[in-house]
Amino acid sequence: MLLTIVSFIVVLSILVFVHELGHFLAAKWGGVKVDEFGMGYPPRIVGVRRGETLYSINAIPFGGFTKMAGEDDPNAARGLASQSKKKRLLILAAGSIMNLLLAIIFFAFSFGLTWSMGGEGVRITGVAQDSPAAAAGLKGGDIVLYADQTKMNTPDSLIEYTRPRAGQSITLQIRRAGDTLEVPVTPRFNAEANKGEMGLYLSPKMNWGQAFVRGALQTASVVWVTLTVPVLLIRGLVPLEAARPVGPVAIAQLAGGAVQQSLAAGWWFPILQLMGLLSTALAITNLLPLPALDGGRIFFVIVEAIRGKRIAPEKEGTIHMIGFLVLLALMVVITYVDISSPLPAIDWGSMF
Repeated sequence: MLLTIVSFIVVLSILVFVHELGHFLAAKWGGVKVDEFGMGYPPRIVGVRRGETLYSINAIPFGGFTKMAGEDDPNAARGLASQSKKKRLLILAAGSIMNLLLAIIFFAFSFGLTWSMGGEGVRITGVAQDSPAAAAGLKGGDIVLYADQTKMNTPDSLIEYTRPRAGQSITLQIRRAGDTLEVPVTPRFNAEANKGEMGLYLSPKMNWGQAFVRGALQTASVVWVTLTVPVLLIRGLVPLEAARPVGPVAIAQLAGGAVQQSLAAGWWFPILQLMGLLSTALAITNLLPLPALDGGRIFFVIVEAIRGKRIAPEKEGTIHMIGFLVLLALMVVITYVDISSPLPAIDWGSMF
């Protein structure tokens, strides 16, 4: 429980800090006065003023904020609402842009740290159910160093060694969480492919350039899949349970599980993948055109551009306040579902 709580606070704090840093930097660039940059929500624990901005750490550790002058007052000096439409759009979108860039970095490091070229052995990323490898107790995150007395350097070397040895016991020397183990495995014969196989998912090896390209592609893939979920639901291609929104309880559960897998296997892949997924999700969620979210404010700027005049600030403020209350109520419902129907554990080794 303690690991889950600490993991949740650390993971969320990193994602929120980067998000709010995006708003902060864009506001400073645009000449908007930033009254306060805070981590967590009040009551305030400590605050330090540097120039015109108060930097604070607050007691409720579930979020953060960038308080800008004149957010709803177009007459405020150096206020957000008094800026041009382009500046406001950039400042409002900057948090999500930073989260997408952070997701690329997390995904890239998940690949680069565990799959970098020149690394020793062959990384197992997953184990098929009801396979010889599963029966032998092999796990995602294990590194195969030798098959019998033959050194394994690439996935192809292990595949080629296994192919002609169906029904024969192979002793794999593996490294797991810093320990070296010997595991006997008897490959089964795959008649369709005419080869012996153990039922392993093996990682390709890549350099850092390839890792960042793959990180960018995975971020784009997560964005695309998320945006197409409504269509997939309508077409019946995705069950409703698989597309349900998750709240703090489920995120804490996922964070705790990923950290446990990373610590148990000495493998950074699970937690880095989760950080990338959550950072992408935070970016997309905040860009939704809903009141009280960045996307809601962006929507009002777009409406202003189409109408040719600004919506009355008091009306916009009221809509955002109502939207905030609705979001709080929705969060209560989501939290209840998270508690009553916990998410299943994720097998990070076989997921990617």
